[in-house]
Amino acid sequence: MKILHIIFITLLFIAPIKAQTLHGRITDSADGKPIAGALIFIPRLNLTSVSDTSGNYRLSPVPRGACLVEAEMLGYAAITRQIWMKGDVTANFSLAASASNQREVVITAFGNAANNKNCPVPVVIVPHEALMHENFSNAIDAIALQPGVAACSYGPGIGKPEVNGLGVYRVVTVFDGVPQEDFQFGTEHNVMINPYAIYDAQIIRGPASLQYGSGAMGGVIDFRTSPFPENGVTEGSITTDYQTNNGQAGESLNLTGNNRGIVWGFTASGMAAHCYNNPVNGYVWGTAYNNYNVRAVAGIEKKWGYSRLSFSTYRQMNGIAEGTRDSLTGKFSYDMNDNNFIGGKEYPTQTDYLSYNPCNVLYQQIEHNVLSWQNGINIGKGLLLADVAYTSDHRAVFDTGTVARLNMWLTDVPYSLKYEITDAATGINLQEGINGFYEYMRNNNEAPAPYYSKFIIPDYSFLDAGAFAIVQKSFGKLTLCGGLRYDTRNQTADGMYDVHNKTASQTLVPEGTTGANQLFAPAAQSFGGTSASLGGTYSLPGNNYLKLNVAKSYRAPSIPELEENRVDPSLNEYVIGDGKLKAEGGYEADLVFGSNGRNFDLEADGFFNYIKNFIFSAILPSLKSPGNDSVHYINTNGVNVPYPTYKYEAATAEISGVSGYFNIHPAAAQWLEEDNGLTLIYSYLPGQTPLTEHVPQTPAPRLTSQVKLKMRNRPNSIISNSFLSFGLEEDWAQNNIYGAAFTELPSAAYILYNAGIGTDLRNPRKNKTVCAFFINIMNLTNVAYIDHLSYLQYNYLAVLTASENAALGRAAKPTQIPVQVTQPGMGIYDMGRNIGFRLIFPIGGGKANNL
Repeated sequence: MKILHIIFITLLFIAPIKAQTLHGRITDSADGKPIAGALIFIPRLNLTSVSDTSGNYRLSPVPRGACLVEAEMLGYAAITRQIWMKGDVTANFSLAASASNQREVVITAFGNAANNKNCPVPVVIVPHEALMHENFSNAIDAIALQPGVAACSYGPGIGKPEVNGLGVYRVVTVFDGVPQEDFQFGTEHNVMINPYAIYDAQIIRGPASLQYGSGAMGGVIDFRTSPFPENGVTEGSITTDYQTNNGQAGESLNLTGNNRGIVWGFTASGMAAHCYNNPVNGYVWGTAYNNYNVRAVAGIEKKWGYSRLSFSTYRQMNGIAEGTRDSLTGKFSYDMNDNNFIGGKEYPTQTDYLSYNPCNVLYQQIEHNVLSWQNGINIGKGLLLADVAYTSDHRAVFDTGTVARLNMWLTDVPYSLKYEITDAATGINLQEGINGFYEYMRNNNEAPAPYYSKFIIPDYSFLDAGAFAIVQKSFGKLTLCGGLRYDTRNQTADGMYDVHNKTASQTLVPEGTTGANQLFAPAAQSFGGTSASLGGTYSLPGNNYLKLNVAKSYRAPSIPELEENRVDPSLNEYVIGDGKLKAEGGYEADLVFGSNGRNFDLEADGFFNYIKNFIFSAILPSLKSPGNDSVHYINTNGVNVPYPTYKYEAATAEISGVSGYFNIHPAAAQWLEEDNGLTLIYSYLPGQTPLTEHVPQTPAPRLTSQVKLKMRNRPNSIISNSFLSFGLEEDWAQNNIYGAAFTELPSAAYILYNAGIGTDLRNPRKNKTVCAFFINIMNLTNVAYIDHLSYLQYNYLAVLTASENAALGRAAKPTQIPVQVTQPGMGIYDMGRNIGFRLIFPIGGGKANNL
């Protein structure tokens, strides 16, 4: 930490006094008139400027070399241009009027100098305005309805991304350039990214192992923070939210500034919610959550390049909805380990359901801290990019009170060193480098008596390293891009042993101790694999285009897949790993056709992905009686409780699908906009039985549609950018499941209707926005439904009395037993009608403070 501080201060003193400036004028292509309030953005620097009333803009300082610049304005088609900075440069932009919300933007997630037109892999752009208009409880919620994207959810507040039918271990989530590895293997906790800190998002729908190594077989979700303003400007916003279904209340302060190339940003936010409700279950016990985040960044941008240092701390507490219910009435009850149950209070009351404290049930607490240092230094004709981060995570799961039974510490050190050069004469862009991360995890010491700790995976460490090269070249209307990469992973897992297992006297002991019970055997493994990609884009007449990309991807097995040995606290099942698993290898082809017309936009992506050694968990056949499930017995309150047992295995998998959008924006009726999205994924496991021939957790086919009516902005009006929207989400039935032993259930079709309204309130004399106001109604008709990717549908933990256990031939003591959900509706339904209110107040700003 001290070394980083010294280097950063040194850079401040050695920075040149004279800086390069990019300036110019933004005009309307139809009449040549200046456009005020247009945004000019350099993504590599995260630097912006806004055009004044004469259309003029100015960005300073801008480092020497090639940079991609975006120019955009509401009501106009955004464009990108590559600018060569050598001294002060003038660059004028002429924007054409358009009602389309499909923009030409720089794709920072792809790793090299590309915009979405010449990027051969399908890319989804989620702009800032779209995020402002949405209800969300977590970062993945905000993008889950984009074409080809879905969320594996564990109730509100908890979501993991899925792209093209692949999720959890196979999608890399990036926040402000830092890959997120925060206990990603767990389904019962969230991606640790503050949704209020997200400015916009880019989603690569397809293999990105070439850029990110192991873990990016399905794609990448790149969340970006607010850009820095132009020189001499401090700006930001205050946001306040409320949602009616679960009482979610949130507040956020976001500030950024720029003083002669010294840039900074600050975000502070908090969010809390009580249990949500739906028409079938009523209030769902164990779904309360709260979180808060503080993030600060400081940097310098000069002629020689840039350097930024950022720190973030994120805390989240959320209940774990086990689905604990009375065996006779089906009514939600307290967990038997809960202090309330022990004290004689069996059922939660209305006051309990409406409490914002998640500690009244089995709950977990996660702390996520990130320190990152990002640098771009001009060397020769190119740019050297050197990034390193330190992330620390602490996860604790509490059965009762304040004593953690599961206590894990995870540390990651992601790093990246790459050199990028664009030749001015040939237009060839070359990027080569290395990246990866070092990770280690440690279990905490034993819990104090009378409690004992749970250990689900052993202490471990590994080092990922990958070297790659990517080259891109344009030949008129044709752009080609390709690359090659090789990755290695070396990992070790420590042996773990205890005595007096699962009793108040349980103690961890060294190997060889008399009477020791082996929890995990020591293991050491090495994995390696090649990733490659070759693709191109071609501009057809009439603003049409084609994209074709073929790629090989690679993924090393995760530690849980190799070594796990635990009761899953979220799914009430026993899961064990397989140390003999091999690395996955994927082979995918993507073909895209798109059109950006005057009255409509469309894009359709068809893909096929063949994966060798595809790893998934499946229920273990019984060794005692064929046809019955294998069970693992856990002693609970003196009763041997059976848990269905799952084990990770590997098979060949084939995943294919079509996703895309069709958006209508008539030029003659710019008050009207209709956006439609489609996701259709099919999975197949060759050589399996009819019950086991589909990949688990394949999303249901989905169609989304929204009609937006926009009010025309009038001079000197106190309102602007007003709209009224109506939409639907139609999810079709999903019967293509891994159905052996009810591992997965089919899901029923449903339609959710949504509506929204929004406007900006302005001071016309000062031409300033006072605030923006939005109302969103989700699930307007209060439909009872279960998303196919919801884990809560499988949660049912029955509390049995002593007499009920005795009747079943068990010890005559009260206990709770997992009930296997064998038909839809036995588990927990998703959220009912939810009305969200949002107010955003802008702070400061330069020539304009448009949100």
